Amino acid sequence: MTDQRSRRTFTGRTITMPDMLETDKAAGDANGQRSGRGRGDAGRPAPDWRPFLRAMAEELDMVAGAAGRDALLHGVGRQMALQHPLSHQGSTAALALEMNELLEDFGWGGVRITFSAAEACLVLIHRGLPRIGGRGEPPGTWLAGVLEGLYEGWLGQQPGADASLVARRVPTPDAETVAIRYGKA
Repeated sequence: MTDQRSRRTFTGRTITMPDMLETDKAAGDANGQRSGRGRGDAGRPAPDWRPFLRAMAEELDMVAGAAGRDALLHGVGRQMALQHPLSHQGSTAALALEMNELLEDFGWGGVRITFSAAEACLVLIHRGLPRIGGRGEPPGTWLAGVLEGLYEGWLGQQPGADASLVARRVPTPDAETVAIRYGKA
């Protein structure tokens, strides 16, 4: 496999990162590298953050409970929106396109935005949320609180945004989908 790299800018700093991780190495190859992991600087294996994130998720749930966890993750999402702001858009279609470009860069799936006249709110349907094992309710949605803060932050940055509007999850019949209502509390 060829080592394809791209340059990306994060918080004002440009870094070079692989476009694709190596996945064709056997588990017991000469480098001792596990399949699915790329190489980092100086030939060291790139870090695998999954064990850390799973342990952190478990600890955070034990210490803060579901409400505390969701509040903290909501704040993380708002910080992500500040660090990766959207340009001002004139339509929800254009806004969704820009959101999806950033979400794709993050590896966080995508969103579809609709307007609910009955509830006078935007409804954001997100698919492809990264999973931290089976954590969260429903299982696999532990990071959904980040989406609430991220979408609330991005929508709140648009011209004429009403600061009293909030993003809140609503139940969905599909475990692969996170639905978020953005409107009056």
